[in-house]
Amino acid sequence: MVMIMDMTTGKVIAEPEEYGDEVLNASWLPPQREPAVQLQLVQVEHIETTPKAPPIDAEHFLEAVYRFQE
Repeated sequence: MVMIMDMTTGKVIAEPEEYGDEVLNASWLPPQREPAVQLQLVQVEHIETTPKAPPIDAEHFLEAVYRFQE
């Protein structure tokens, strides 16, 4: 419960009322004139591909890594 009091006398000045309709409906939005965008499913063709070989040899890559660590 919230009470508004005078700090010098300690008397209660006012007791706020419960939340009004303007506070309870603060996040309410009126109906939109334009319809909202609806999500639609789109069928996509799946093309299988074979994995490509890496552009460099793994052994040469590791040799370069170890060479630069020294």
